[in-house]
Amino acid sequence: MPVNEKRIFALNDAHISNGPIIYWMSREQRVNDNWALLHARDLAGTSRPLVVVFCLAPSFLGATLRQYDFMLKGLEEVSRELAKLTIPFFICTGDPGQEIPLFVSRNNAGAVVTDFDPIRIKQKWQKEVATKIRVRLIEVDGQNIIPARIVSDKQEYSARTIRPKIHRLSNEFLEEYPTLAPLNVDMDPNTIRWAALREFIEVDESVQPVNLVPGEKAAQNALSTFVATRLEGYAFRRNDPNAEGTSRLSAYFHFGQLSTQRVALEVVFSGIGEDKESYLEELIVRRELANNFCLHNPQY
Repeated sequence: MPVNEKRIFALNDAHISNGPIIYWMSREQRVNDNWALLHARDLAGTSRPLVVVFCLAPSFLGATLRQYDFMLKGLEEVSRELAKLTIPFFICTGDPGQEIPLFVSRNNAGAVVTDFDPIRIKQKWQKEVATKIRVRLIEVDGQNIIPARIVSDKQEYSARTIRPKIHRLSNEFLEEYPTLAPLNVDMDPNTIRWAALREFIEVDESVQPVNLVPGEKAAQNALSTFVATRLEGYAFRRNDPNAEGTSRLSAYFHFGQLSTQRVALEVVFSGIGEDKESYLEELIVRRELANNFCLHNPQY
């Protein structure tokens, strides 16, 4: 099943040419339930190579060792899971606006697929890449259930104004993900020097890693636990700091290790009434309102 074309947006006017398809993984750091990776796989088809690359910046918006450790451990799992599908995974280091075009050129890419992200620094990187490469740069919105460029073409000022637009489109976009098919093209495996990557980063190491287990599998386990044990009663407990009533999924959302659409599907089919509606209001309406704000207001 192809990805809904309304999730797909061209970031430049270049053509898709012969050559490998590159998925520039950024915000969505997972293998399953990833619309951008699925679209890249569709473009690769049966004859083209597909390559996944992540560009590691040495620092990012004040992130500390805690954030980088969680992210890198999650990316190690991404590497292992892609290897099972015979899809090579690379990590380049430095400024993505500089390094991704070099990677694209070295690999003679036919097109580049990347994640939707309205954050200013990510937009800057994407614009730099779009102007430097000679092939199509394609954005796929796997961050929002209703693609941010589709739900509204302007800044929405409240949940009240965006809510009916989201609800009107929910049936079209709240769908099950297809399975990511293995790649049948021979490519040499890639070995990543994870210890060297940890030496590369320049972050505050006084903020140490936490005990929360990172990665896609841990995220799925956390989701199952939430739905089974804490979704019921969520509407009443979520604001009580003594009740431990939150979903505990925020870290997995932040690093793209868990799809919000997967969570919405699990919650929708949970059979839990008022609490389900309360959680979906926060997960979809309030969260996608924030993405709408960042997309349409450069002074966020």
